[in-house]
Amino acid sequence: MADTIDPGLVRDLQDAKAALARHGIVIIRAIENDLEPAMIMGAKSSIASKPDRLKELGESDLDSLLDELHSISKDSVDELSKLYVRLLAKLGEEYVGDLAKELDGIGELFTWDRIARSTASMNSRLKEAGFPSAELEGPENLSESFALELNERWPPAFSRFKGLVDEASRQLEAAEKLRPKADSKKGDRARGSR
Repeated sequence: MADTIDPGLVRDLQDAKAALARHGIVIIRAIENDLEPAMIMGAKSSIASKPDRLKELGESDLDSLLDELHSISKDSVDELSKLYVRLLAKLGEEYVGDLAKELDGIGELFTWDRIARSTASMNSRLKEAGFPSAELEGPENLSESFALELNERWPPAFSRFKGLVDEASRQLEAAEKLRPKADSKKGDRARGSR
């Protein structure tokens, strides 16, 4: 790859990849540490919003429901965290052409909408129990620093990395187009010398 891509672009690409990985790791750590408590707080608010339904539940039923919601939210956070780790690992792929095709999907998954969807299983259980959905309104529900990372730091870092990958991919494609011509000329010369 390095011999067909401008060395300055290779260096910029490595720097951009490292910066994007740093931002991604901060996002993953915030999800692992802050998402479950935010989900549980939302669930408790949902339960508290229906005092009549809450009175119908016995104390042991309420404890059981809360334990179940904790388990569901923990599983959702673990699943999301593992997804994001896999996505960041894709950034380490050596072949830029393959990476360029994956980046749009990765960009769509590192969004608040995708993170907020992790409440779906918990909300299904709340509805089964007769309570409204617990909605996470925005990344500020986790923390201000998480909101800053997701909304202000990740997007420009991702955009820069994607632009560099696209340029590297174009340079690789151009080199690939030239390579068969060079190989066929060598073959012509070899045939001509017979």
